[in-house]
Amino acid sequence: MEIRKYVALLWQWAWLIILGVIIAAGVAYIVSINTTPVYQASASLLIDQAPGASGNTYADVLTIEKISQTYVELLTVSDVLNEVITELNLPIEASRLRSQISASAPVNTQILRITVQDTNPDRAAAIANSTAASFIRYNERTQAARYNEPATNLQLELTTAGNQIEALETQINTLALNEDLSSAQQAELSRLETQLREQQSLYNSVFNDLQALRIKSATESNNVLVVESATPNPAPIRPRPLNNTLLAAVVGGMLALGIIFLIDYLDDTVKTPDEVTMDTGLSAIGVVSFIKGEDLHDRLITHSTPRAPVSEAYRVLRTNLEFSSIDDKLRSILITSASPGEGKSTTAANLGTVIAQAGNRVILVDADLRRPSQHKVLQVPNNQGLTTALLDSDTPISYHIQQTKVPGLRIMTSGPLPPNPSELLRSQRMQQVLEELNNEADFVIVDTPPTLTVADASILAPRVNGAVLVLKIASTRRDALIQAQESLHKTGANVLGVVMNQATPGRGGYYNYYYYRYYNYEYGDKKPTKQRNPLARWFASASNK
Repeated sequence: MEIRKYVALLWQWAWLIILGVIIAAGVAYIVSINTTPVYQASASLLIDQAPGASGNTYADVLTIEKISQTYVELLTVSDVLNEVITELNLPIEASRLRSQISASAPVNTQILRITVQDTNPDRAAAIANSTAASFIRYNERTQAARYNEPATNLQLELTTAGNQIEALETQINTLALNEDLSSAQQAELSRLETQLREQQSLYNSVFNDLQALRIKSATESNNVLVVESATPNPAPIRPRPLNNTLLAAVVGGMLALGIIFLIDYLDDTVKTPDEVTMDTGLSAIGVVSFIKGEDLHDRLITHSTPRAPVSEAYRVLRTNLEFSSIDDKLRSILITSASPGEGKSTTAANLGTVIAQAGNRVILVDADLRRPSQHKVLQVPNNQGLTTALLDSDTPISYHIQQTKVPGLRIMTSGPLPPNPSELLRSQRMQQVLEELNNEADFVIVDTPPTLTVADASILAPRVNGAVLVLKIASTRRDALIQAQESLHKTGANVLGVVMNQATPGRGGYYNYYYYRYYNYEYGDKKPTKQRNPLARWFASASNK
């Protein structure tokens, strides 16, 4: 039953689901086609690991992964981006350019991927390639900076030693030109030659250190190479109208479903016969469709259109009432509702009509002494009726009863409205009136005010054979129905069942839908035509709620 309930709920609100899908998809499509397209270009770099790192140990693997992640962060530093802006003459700042560039390092690779998004495909490719070139230069400068200072110091020492050697050689050559050297000059020459040998040894040592440093710099520095340049991609990555439209349609449908289930969860009105039975233990002895017509007399459909499916629903109600009391034949029933506007008076008038059409003598009593309406439904005067009968016990009861346009159906209208309705209905004279009416007719139907509004229905209910509660589908609250039933039971009333009023044909699987189709086809109230499309039926159903 739960599955059937949800299927019926979705069928009832299908128009809202379709509307949500259409609106969401339409908005997404309009926004997508009016959004500036964004293009994407990518360039790939290879981290050329330093030859000094073998890469065979787990520590080396972790090291290269850390280096890759470090390079990912360094790709968008301000020095790199400012160089790109200058090279391409871009009219933006580094922070704006940084938002267009994303860098990544695929796992277990030594690849760096630069991805650029821009509204121009050529500019996106140019920015990606320029960023790659700028980063390579930035990396070279960074790697070289580690050895610049020691290399500069060694070069300075090498130059100083070279200058010392050159100066010593000059002095030695000058002394060597003189053939007759004094002992002092020979001693000076010997000293200079010793210093020259020392400086030459120092020069060779510094030169070797400088060469070793250069070799170390070459073997321990990581290089970055371009392995794939970026090319312009003519297809934008966003917006994608088709994908956006489909996704929005799904979201719109899900949102509509959420709204539907929320409404159903918060809705505590009675909608199905199962809910009537579950809440009150009573049976739904009739389900009546909505009757069109602005005037009250238009609602007497069982007389004006006896072959209509609504009229057949009242005949079903008549049959169910006959079976509700097999041992004790029903002679009088009371029609009431929980609250005003639920269709009790219309139900009473039409029920009286179909009972009269079955060959019974029926009297319809308008016991609503506050807001009577039966005289308007049956179009009779209201100058005399129940109140005059209660006050005039000498006149025969038939004097206060009027004939109607329906053969076999007579009516006792409310009569002039009294100031004390409850006291009149509670009187012993009221009991006498009901007994006299039972002698005058085969069936007496009493129309009373709503149960939860005043106590009139509870006063009269024990004085008749049975009571019928009328509710308006999807309008009467479940707690109101329960309170109305309990109010009648407290007075000892025999509640026969519930009439569900103003059902929409085809809605929720109510059985009068099948009468509706059958009688339209058989009796030609409406000639069979090609069925309207489901969307039209859904909107028509929604408009009647």
